[in-house]
Parts: sequence; C-alpha cells; structure tokens
Amino acid sequence: MHDLRPNDIHYLRSIPTAVTALGMKDLDDIVRLLTVALLSGGHVLLEGNPGLGKTALVRALSQALGLGAEAVGRIQFTPDLMPADITGTLMPSEEDGAGLVFRPGPIFHELLLADEINRATPKTQAAMLEAMAEFQVTVLNEQRPLRKEEWVAGGRSVSTPFMVMATQNPIDQDGTFNLPEAQLDRFMFKVRMQMPRAETIGRIIDKELQQGAGVRPTAPPADRRAALDNIDRATRAILSVPLPPSVRAHIINIVMASNGALDDLTGLSKARITEIAALAGRVEYPLGPRAAITLGKAVLAWSAVTLTEPQHAQEIGAETRRALADVLVPALRHRIRIRHDYAAPGTQMSEADAVDDFVRRLAVAVAPDLRVGADAAEYHLRFKADMDAAAARLRV
Repeated sequence: MHDLRPNDIHYLRSIPTAVTALGMKDLDDIVRLLTVALLSGGHVLLEGNPGLGKTALVRALSQALGLGAEAVGRIQFTPDLMPADITGTLMPSEEDGAGLVFRPGPIFHELLLADEINRATPKTQAAMLEAMAEFQVTVLNEQRPLRKEEWVAGGRSVSTPFMVMATQNPIDQDGTFNLPEAQLDRFMFKVRMQMPRAETIGRIIDKELQQGAGVRPTAPPADRRAALDNIDRATRAILSVPLPPSVRAHIINIVMASNGALDDLTGLSKARITEIAALAGRVEYPLGPRAAITLGKAVLAWSAVTLTEPQHAQEIGAETRRALADVLVPALRHRIRIRHDYAAPGTQMSEADAVDDFVRRLAVAVAPDLRVGADAAEYHLRFKADMDAAAARLRV
C-alpha cells in the first residue's frame, strides 16, 4: 500500500489556486473534478453554452498541474471529420519519399480537448471510444498506445496520463449525433458549466481587455518530470485506500436499486426497502458496473483533492461519505435514464434538473440505516445532511 503524504495533499490543493491565478476564476469545483478524473484514469464531458472558457480552462489546468502547454491537444469535431484526422496515419517519408512513416494525429496529447464531440459521425466517435476505453488507437490494424513511459526522479518509470475533456453545446443540436450509451459511460463525470455570476462576467471583461493590451497572466515554467512524479504518487496512494464498509455498501445499493434488484440491497431496514420500489420503477436505462467503479474511485480522489487536510493525509477514507454526496450527481447524471413526470406547464423542472434530482433522491433512499461492518448505524441521516449541503454548495 502506497502512503499518501502531506506533500501530495498540498500539491492537489494547489491546482485550483493555480488555475485561478491564470485568470480562470470561480471554477474551483470543476477543476477539482477534472483533477479527480485525471488521478482516476477517467474522462470528463463538459456541457455548457459557447463562450464559457472551456478551452482556456483545459490549458490553464495543464499549466497548473505542471505538464506545460505542450501537453494539451485540441480537436474541433465536425461532421466531415474522419478517424484518421484524429489518430493520424501513414504518410510518405520526408527523407526519401519511398517509405511510409506514421504521423501521429492530435489525439496524441496528455490532455485532449474534444470540442463539440457530438458533431462527429458515429464512425469517428468509435475511434474516440477506443482511445477513451483502452488508451490506444488502431491505425491500419496496428495498435498505438496513448500513454508512454517516462523516467522521473529516483530512477522511477511512470506512465504519462491521457484524459479527454469533451464539450457539447446543449442548445444547438443541428447537425449533431447523440453519443452512444457505451461512450457516455466512459466519461467519469458530466459537468454542467453554469452561466457565470455578474461579478465574474466583469472580471472576464477586464481580463479580455488586458489581453488585448498585451497583458497576459503568466505561469512558472513547467517542471514536467516533477509533475508526472506527483501525479503518479498521488494516484497510487489514493487508489490503494479501501472504502469504508458503509460507503461501499451504499455505492452498490445505488447501482442495484437502479436495476430493480431490491433483494440485493444491504444495510437497509425492510420498511425502507419497500419505499424504494417506486423510485426504482422510474428507471428506463439503469446503472452498470462502471458506475460503481467510478464512484469508488471518485470518492477517494475527491476526499484527497478537497476534503482531507494535509496533516491527516492517511485518513482520506474518513471523508468518503461526504465525498460521495459531492461527486454523486456529475458521476451518474449521464449514465441513467428515467421516465419523466410531466406536470402542468410552469410547475416542472427541466429534464436535466429532474435527472439530477432523481439521482439525489435515489442515493438518499438507499443509504444504509443499519450497522454495516464496523460502521455505526444511521449512516443515512448523516449522508442526507451531506447531500443537502452539497446541493446548496456545488455548481457543477
């Protein structure tokens, strides 16, 4: 088991601050989710209107991590984009023109911004699915890895990260292709980027005027080897921590309840199981094993990135209940499909908000109230308080 050190927590905590210093303000929660996904080998779907700074956010994140500007790639998806435009292909050699050499495409970056991914055709999206699922691309029947080994301090070899941050515009659907469920399930989080507040809009205006005058925020030179070392150490330490029994049971309950498998729920009194049946009956497309895996990784990483103080680096498991309340909605909103209740006009929330609300209600309903392992009873009351606080605090 790799131990999480106070320095690891300090590094993870510094990332949102560094992104803010680069001009991307009021995005701390989104930056934390991106960091969690990076540590967990996941990908993130960013949904929001144009002009919210999604491209600038990815670039600032790379600088804050210490990977540098060269780690960022960007693909603008269009209906005529072909898989080879993304993956690269064999081209005549520039030296003699006789042989063929592989020219890598823009996907060969550690942090890849896939802009308006839902504008690509299913054939191109299939190439993206392979990259996201297997961290490789296939070009003319040859697999080429997207992660490579690099040496860091102490003579250690670590794998470089690969994370896709895809965007889609929720209001302009002309010429788009819905992402298949298999690809949606590969995204660790779906983040709904909100319209900035008035104060933030004012800062954006000031920032753009300063850049127009040649004044740009600067970042210290990236120490790439140190960044890879930090990311690798934190990842190994975080993902080696066991989940507390009650949190583990809760995650399994959420997945099983969405599938209607009420006999498999644990830690619940009989009266509460009866109440869950009506909620489970509204699910059209349930959660799968990858949802459980995502939540397990996410609660540990979010605990380290956000909730655990450096002096208590060894105790991230103690914060996983609160972490589950924080990451639950962005981790599940794109993985589940429900039957919507359509009431009188003006009285019903949007379908997107209704899904978020359903995910919260389901999670509260299946939270264990009985003792689970060594964990005390009435976990469900503590989780309900955490869930209410998360809904009021987070804007993701």
